[in-house]
Formats: sequence, C-alpha cells, structure tokens
Amino acid sequence: MSYAPIPPVSPAPVAPQRKNGLGVAGFVLGLIGLVFAFIPVIGLIAWPLTILGVIFGVVGIVRVNKGEADNKGMAITAVVLSAIGLVICVVWTVVVGAAVKDVADGLPKTVAPAVVQDAGAGAPTPAAVSPGEHAVVLEVTTASKSNVDWNSGLAQGAQAVVPGGKTWSQTLSMSDPNFTTVTATAVDPQLDGKDNTCKITVDGKVVSENSNAFGAVCTYQP
Repeated sequence: MSYAPIPPVSPAPVAPQRKNGLGVAGFVLGLIGLVFAFIPVIGLIAWPLTILGVIFGVVGIVRVNKGEADNKGMAITAVVLSAIGLVICVVWTVVVGAAVKDVADGLPKTVAPAVVQDAGAGAPTPAAVSPGEHAVVLEVTTASKSNVDWNSGLAQGAQAVVPGGKTWSQTLSMSDPNFTTVTATAVDPQLDGKDNTCKITVDGKVVSENSNAFGAVCTYQP
C-alpha cells in the first residue's frame, strides 16, 4: 500500500517589524526642550532640543505615511511639543533682547570728549545732548596737578591727570538721571596747598559742589 507524499508546509509570512525610534526620540527631545524653555538662562539649551524634536517628529510622520513606522500619534505629539518649546524660546529671546536694549539706552553716554582749559577762561560750554535727554556736566578746577575720576550708574567712568590751574569738564547725556560722582585728588598733596574744586550740574542746576586740597568729592543722587 503506497501513500502520497505530504507536501511541505510553508511557514506563515512574518510581518516586517516597524520601527518608531525617530518619533519617540522627537517626543523626548520636544518634552525636555519644552520644560527647559520656561527656565531663564538654562532655557538656552532648549533651542537645539526643540529644533531636533521638530525634525525627528516630521521625519517620523513621513515614515508612518510610507508604512515604515506605526507611531504617528507619538510623532505628531513630538512636533507639537517641540514647536511650542521653540516659540517660547523665541519669545524669551525677544523679551531679554528688549530688556538689554532698555538698560543700554538708559546708561549715561559721553556726548563729547572731556574739555580742559585754563581756569580763568570762564565756565566751559557744555556739549549739546539729544532732545529729551538730561545734560549732566561734571566740572573740576585744579589748584595743583590732580587725578580726576568719574563714574555714573553702571557706566564705567574715566580717569585723567589734569595739570594745576586748569578746568576739566565732561558732559554726560542720560535718559534717566543716575548716581554720579566725580573726584579730584592732588597728585602731590600739601598741607598748605590750595583747594581743588568739583561741581556737578544737571540741566543747568548745580546739584553738588565741594572744595578740598587733598581730594574734592562731588556726588549726585537723583
């Protein structure tokens, strides 16, 4: 008795495994970038995270549409989170930039080089400032060779060595008056030396004046 051979059984086709790494990576980057975007200074690292999150999320969506991945929801979420984080980064940049500009605009500015003339030549003519700005004039008259220093607000002042018998002046332009100081210190102070004098004038009004042979100090506190 003979039997017909049994044909071999073909294995069932195995569905190809779909990959979803880019969508997950984009989601993670977007989430971390969104969290960091709210934190000042640290938020700087959110820029590359959110940009990469958008790229990975978009690529993940394209792969899903091609049938190469199955995590479309994850990829879309990655794009949304990353885009929100990126917008927050842009807003922070605009806000910080505006704040820095406001601070810079408010700093005192020298409108012309300092003027040194003979003490008997009369009051120095202040340099003109922009409309709406306050003119702050620093003035020192030296009896002997002296070091002159000034500072105003957050602005770094300057130092000059002025011979005796001279009047030194510097005009500053300020949108908002700042704490300002000017000093005249004798290079070789003498007990019987004549006084140096300093003066600060704001918009034509004298707000501080002092005389001293060793160190004349004038300060203006708005």
